[in-house]
Amino acid sequence: MKEINLERVFDLVTHMREHDKEDYQFDKNVKLNYHQQGIVLKKSIQAFMQGVGVKEGSKIIQAFSGSSDLPQLTKDVFTVSGNLPVFDTYWQSAYKGIKLRKGQLSWEIADVASGLIFSLIPEGGKAKFYGVTGNTVTAKIEKYGAGIGVTWEMIEGRKLYQFVDLMETTRAKLNELWADIHYGLLATAAANNQVSYQLTSSETILERDIATLNKGYETIGEACKDKGYGDTANSPMVVYASPSLKGRITNALKTSFPNMVQSGKKYSTAVNYNIQPYFSWNSAIPANKAIMVLPGNKVQNAAYLQELGLTERDIETLSDLRTYWSAFGAVIADTDQTAELALS
Repeated sequence: MKEINLERVFDLVTHMREHDKEDYQFDKNVKLNYHQQGIVLKKSIQAFMQGVGVKEGSKIIQAFSGSSDLPQLTKDVFTVSGNLPVFDTYWQSAYKGIKLRKGQLSWEIADVASGLIFSLIPEGGKAKFYGVTGNTVTAKIEKYGAGIGVTWEMIEGRKLYQFVDLMETTRAKLNELWADIHYGLLATAAANNQVSYQLTSSETILERDIATLNKGYETIGEACKDKGYGDTANSPMVVYASPSLKGRITNALKTSFPNMVQSGKKYSTAVNYNIQPYFSWNSAIPANKAIMVLPGNKVQNAAYLQELGLTERDIETLSDLRTYWSAFGAVIADTDQTAELALS
């Protein structure tokens, strides 16, 4: 897997803008007509936005991720970094992905005693989360849009760095949107099941952290034991917390029973369960608390359209107005799968 080379993408955009309807000589063996150019451009941008690179076998798109023989695109002096940015996608570990077919803009979950779903509000605001109950709940696909303008000056002046900045900013905002929605749902659901900081101030922080993690696991496991989710006494669970708590949570999870005994602690115990920690600065995760989740089951999401690029030419400004849409849905149809753990 390789990162898409935006220099080559920019060269294709420039060609399509300046040589409307003309073939594009991709290399000595491949020539693309205007329609094919549009397909290659769309799929290259999609791969870039997803941040997953391009699989081997997609020969033309794959070439857009390698080094190129492009002429000098700009006289400006700048450096194009080859480092692939890392985005916060740890929320994915909590959700069960639902595959939707063409035309399916919703899906149903049966036997919902207490759940949450997010709803889109106008641009500039934040998504709201609503409680749901009933024999079945319908999770709907919502769409979000972000517009960027590829200006005449950008193309004519060969301002590659501006094009790169636009694409990277759009991708970052898309990943930020996904994280905000999914963490927001988890945090709102977990607030329904609050686990207090265990033991008393006479015990050490380590002892209290261990006891709280164990209590959180047991709270979720017991609440879900008869719901058909499998063996919730041994199922893996995930916990989300701020990086400021990383040292404490990591120490609690790695402390073994023999170590606690040898240290002479009053509560000679350790974390007894399979818990995977993830750390995020996302503002939805409450301060000095952790969110524990039994993954999958009725914690679900679906991406109907991860991103779609649509283009319109603005005659007055000679700009190409590119709108990127992301259509997805998420739902927590059983809040018992989550718990909020106080760590202070």
